[in-house]
Amino acid sequence: MATQIREIGNYFSFKVDLFPLGVKIPCEVFIQEDEEFKVILKQGECFSLDLKNSLKEKNITNLFVTNSNKKIFQDFLLEFKPKEYFDSILDRYTINNESYYKIEKECLNPEIPLNFCLYLNDGKSFNILLDASEENPKNISQDKLSEGDILISKKDLRLYNEYLQKLIKEGKSDPKILKETTKLIIRDIYSEPTNRKNLMILGDKIDEIINYGSLESKVLEKFLIIKKIDYYNYVHSLNVMTLSLSLGLKIKLDKDDLRLLGITSALHDIGKTKISPLILSKLGKLTEKEFQIFKTHVIESVKIAKELELPEKVIDGIAHHHEKLNGNGYPFKLRGEKISFFGKIIAIVDAYEMLTTPKAMKYPLTPYNALMILVQDKACYDQALLETFIKMLGRLI
Repeated sequence: MATQIREIGNYFSFKVDLFPLGVKIPCEVFIQEDEEFKVILKQGECFSLDLKNSLKEKNITNLFVTNSNKKIFQDFLLEFKPKEYFDSILDRYTINNESYYKIEKECLNPEIPLNFCLYLNDGKSFNILLDASEENPKNISQDKLSEGDILISKKDLRLYNEYLQKLIKEGKSDPKILKETTKLIIRDIYSEPTNRKNLMILGDKIDEIINYGSLESKVLEKFLIIKKIDYYNYVHSLNVMTLSLSLGLKIKLDKDDLRLLGITSALHDIGKTKISPLILSKLGKLTEKEFQIFKTHVIESVKIAKELELPEKVIDGIAHHHEKLNGNGYPFKLRGEKISFFGKIIAIVDAYEMLTTPKAMKYPLTPYNALMILVQDKACYDQALLETFIKMLGRLI
């Protein structure tokens, strides 16, 4: 299905099919002809069937409102055609997710040529920032890395990874590069859950993070991904892994346990690869049936962990990350000490990360408010771990 909404310059585009018939339009609506935007409906006029048919005969499929009226018109669509509008948002969100990959602009070094294109999404438009290729590599100037998200085509992920490895070999590596290469390998694991080679690479990355975290007290600020609405399972898993390792360092786990905790937290949601994207990306509350399907991701994660022949400690941590001390968790409704230690750690971290993660149609909580919810639900979590977690996050609040 073609995307239903998009932005062009100072105008916001909507498919004609989204317009409700016989209802007064809250703002001016435009058509685009020969690069010019012309008013086709004035504020207060109705979108009629005759107009719709006339547009169809002229092969006009998109109408526009100004960006200043975007919010007014979105609220209008939410009132009169909510299902169609929600579907259009999900369609746009899915297309962007499947076609492009957001990279960390701090990883781009102006001194090293790029052999792949960069795209800029500044919230208003989506444009080529750097037109480069393997045949025609180019440098990116620092002043071009302005406000907005930098993306690459997913077909260029191999070239981007090679670029990062080149930075490491030339001694230009820093925590940002380590974070980005770790994110890429977790993404690869979520694409190929049973690939043991990727798991070995992840283990090496975890060792690097542990070594860095042992020396650098502000490991959180260096590794946590700052998110907007680009929710991905692998980004969530990287953040859960980072927070879990930080908590593990705080409570002085030995290096072997830290490594296992890192693997457990990175793979805790790997079973979501078996769940329909229609459920994982649904806007709004899941139905009871959908929620029951969603909860099966825990068992699916355990199956994958067993197929990878991971240690029992890792499997138990994955199996228990949605369990609650009061027995109200899932899938086993375990209580107290029946929940594994890794499961108790990830239960806290996962809940916090989900509360502070923005999604389509959902605002994130601040770290302070998220922690207050965990405190209110203290019967669900190990109190000693929760207190340490709160103290650890104190500098981020």
